[in-house]
Amino acid sequence: MSPKDANWPGRFFCVTGLLLLSHSAYSTYERTTRTDLAYLKAVDRSETGLPLDIIIECLVSVLFFMVGVTLVAGDLKEILMETEMSKQTIDKLDARPSFITFNHRGRKGARALKTLTKRNL
Repeated sequence: MSPKDANWPGRFFCVTGLLLLSHSAYSTYERTTRTDLAYLKAVDRSETGLPLDIIIECLVSVLFFMVGVTLVAGDLKEILMETEMSKQTIDKLDARPSFITFNHRGRKGARALKTLTKRNL
């Protein structure tokens, strides 16, 4: 079995999850736009929440999508410290930029600038 054939259940779950999620979003949109506000005011009721079937459909769609992504994703590769350290040079490993100070260079730079300005005058 090729890797492409092995991923069909995961792809099926992903597509099904996306379709269910888009359907629950459309149902929510239809619910909010078709609610007759005049009728709700007349019977003195307020509709603030979503029906339970839309909430359950949304949660099931997210669950389907998560299972699909898990099935489609390949095996995780192990990250070994030895292989990562062998890729680094000693300069990168020993670099500590927080210990670099430039305070001692200011005086020499100021003296050199003064001598250059005196020569140019």
